[in-house]
Amino acid sequence: MALVSMKTEDSGVEAYEPNPYGYGLRIRLNDDQCEALGITTPPAAGTKVTISAAAFVCSATQTTEQDGDDAGVDVFLELQITDMELTAGAAQTDARSLYPNSTLL
Repeated sequence: MALVSMKTEDSGVEAYEPNPYGYGLRIRLNDDQCEALGITTPPAAGTKVTISAAAFVCSATQTTEQDGDDAGVDVFLELQITDMELTAGAAQTDARSLYPNSTLL
């Protein structure tokens, strides 16, 4: 099979930039997804948000240690997010999420 160009005409394509969190940990939501989450006005860039999500494991691998940073095995997962909730503002603690009416927290 011949190589096929993957170049797109979409002006929204961004150039590669280093990410200290690693490849694949950035989530991009389109207009329909934002609408489904109730986001009609985007939060300001830099706003902290809380994400709750459900996902299924698409791929799971386990290999023997090859980079020498510790003994044991390396585990890799590929997850497909299927459902998500996004809340802007201060993140709640787990206890506050479970007991929102508690006066002890």
